[in-house]
Amino acid sequence: MNDISRHLTRRRLLQAAGAGAVAGVLAACDTAPPAGGDGTGGSGGPLTWWDHFNPLQDLHQEVFAQFQADTGIAVEYTPQQTAEMGEALRVAKQSDQLPDVLTNVGLNLPVPALIAENWFQPITLTEDALAALPPEALAEGVHTFGGETYTFPIFNFRQYWAATWFNRDLVQQAGLDPDAPPRTYDEFRAAARAVADTGGDGTYGWMVALGQPPRLGEQINMLAQAGGFEGLNGLDFRTGEFAYHHDAYVAAVEFWLSLRDDGLLVPGTEAFSDADARARWSAGQAGYYLDGPWCAGVVVQDLAEFADKLDVGPMLVPEAGMDVVSYRGPQGGAFYLSGPSERREDVSELLSMLTTPEYYRQLAAHMDQPPLDLAAVAEADVHPAYAKLIDWYQDQVYLAPLPVSQNPDIDLVNAEMPLIEPDLGMTIQGLFAGELGDVRTALRDLSDRSEAAREEALATAREAGAQVEFEDWAFPDWQPRQDFTADMYG
Repeated sequence: MNDISRHLTRRRLLQAAGAGAVAGVLAACDTAPPAGGDGTGGSGGPLTWWDHFNPLQDLHQEVFAQFQADTGIAVEYTPQQTAEMGEALRVAKQSDQLPDVLTNVGLNLPVPALIAENWFQPITLTEDALAALPPEALAEGVHTFGGETYTFPIFNFRQYWAATWFNRDLVQQAGLDPDAPPRTYDEFRAAARAVADTGGDGTYGWMVALGQPPRLGEQINMLAQAGGFEGLNGLDFRTGEFAYHHDAYVAAVEFWLSLRDDGLLVPGTEAFSDADARARWSAGQAGYYLDGPWCAGVVVQDLAEFADKLDVGPMLVPEAGMDVVSYRGPQGGAFYLSGPSERREDVSELLSMLTTPEYYRQLAAHMDQPPLDLAAVAEADVHPAYAKLIDWYQDQVYLAPLPVSQNPDIDLVNAEMPLIEPDLGMTIQGLFAGELGDVRTALRDLSDRSEAAREEALATAREAGAQVEFEDWAFPDWQPRQDFTADMYG
C-alpha cells in the first residue's frame, strides 16, 4: 500500500459513499455497462471504455477496430456528456460497474485522492509507447505517482478555453469586420450590442453555459490570467496564496454580469450545459460564444451546417494594449485504467496505441484539444479557425510551475483536500442568480475557504508524516511570459 492509500481519510470515504444517494435516480438512464464479468473482471470479453471527447468518437472507434484486429479483443464504447460524466461514473462505481477505461472529468477530486479511493490503478505502457513520448510528457504528481504511471497526455498544454468564437454571418450583418474580432471587454460589448440590434427577434449578443459550473470556473480562471492575474486556479505563483479576489477576477466576473444586465445574454441559460449552449448559439440565438479549441471539432462533427459561419478571435483582455497571456501546468492525462479492472495488460496495450505520429495527425484532424505533437496540426485537414487558434496558443500560452514538482509531499496534501463548495463556478452561478451580492466579497470568501481547506489538509498530511510548508506552493522567482521548465525548480 502506498502513502496515498495509507492517508485516505474517513471524510473521503463518506464523500465517495455519498454518491450512492443519486444511484436510484440515475440508474434509469442506463449509462453504465451491464453487470457481469465482461466489464471489468476477468481476461475475456470486450473492454469497456467511457469518455467525454465528443469530437474524437470516430477516431477512437478506428483505434478500437485496429486493436480488435490485432488482438481479437473488442471494445465497448460509451460516449458521455461532459456535464454528466462525473455523476455517471459515481453511480457506476457505487454499483461495481466502472468501465475498464475512463476519464476523471466531473469527479472533482485530486488524482491522488482518486487513486486512494481505488478509482484508478497503474498502467504499463509498451516500450515503443514510452519511447514515443517526449521526456517532459510524464510529470510526477500529474501522470506518475510513487514512480508508477497512471496516465499520460495526448494533448498539448498550450491552450486556453475562453477563445471568442463567433457567427461570421451575424457579425457581417451587424456591419462588423469578421476578420477583426473584438479583443477587449469594451469592444466585445459593442460588437455583441450590434449583433443583438441587427440579428432580429430572438438573437442576442452572447451565449454562456450557466448550467455547467466547472466550465464557468475554467473560463474565468483563464480570463483572469489574460487580465493580469499571475497565477493559476486562484493561486498566486509568487506567493502561493489563494487570491480569487484579485482585481482581474473581479473585473472578469463583473464584465460577464454587465453583459447580462445590458440584455446581451441569451435568457434562460441557467440550465444550459456546454452542449446545449453551443447548439443554440450555432442555430443563431447569439453572435458570440466563449469556448475551447474543441468547438471547431464539435461544430464540424455535429453541427456541420454551421461550419462555414464559424470563426474565432483570441481571448479577451480588459483594456487595449494588453497582450493575451495564459499559463497552464503540464497537460493532465486523458485516460485511466479503473481500479477494479482486471484487464491491466489489455488496457495498457490499447492505451499505448495513442502515442504514435499517425494518432496525433488524426487527433489534430478531429479538432479537439491540440495534439501533444503540435506539428501534426499543419499536416492535418482542419477548419481555418482551428488552425488560427492553435497558432495563437504557441505565442500566448506558457508552462506554469507545478508545486508538486517542488515538493512531492504536496501530493499527500492534495489527497486530503476537502471539496470546496461553492467553488469558483458555483460562485459565479450564485452571483448570476443574485444570491451572493457583491462580487469581490464573494470571491474573497472563496479565497478564504480555499485557504482554510488547504490548512486543514496540510495539518492532516503533516500528522501522517508529510514534510510540507506553505512556502512549497510559492515560486518567488517566477517571471511572466516564459515557460517554467524542469531546470527552474530549486
